Amino acid sequence: MEGAEGTNMDYAGTRELVRLRYELRHLLIYRTAEATEAARGVLAQIEALVATDAEEAATIGPEIARWQVSLSLTA
Repeated sequence: MEGAEGTNMDYAGTRELVRLRYELRHLLIYRTAEATEAARGVLAQIEALVATDAEEAATIGPEIARWQVSLSLTA
């Protein structure tokens, strides 16, 4: 796997993405200030993880936008 942009995400990266998305959904259930801050950190991790895979970034982009709106509403 090359480090260039547009490279497909490997199995470990895909598993991590699934884990992070689950964690993000779980955090937003609580809607507390602490959970919201933790969710912002998880969202940043997701963005960094998909940054190297153009196809995954395009697929998850709308979901990231929805989470950002959701987080701005809870701030």
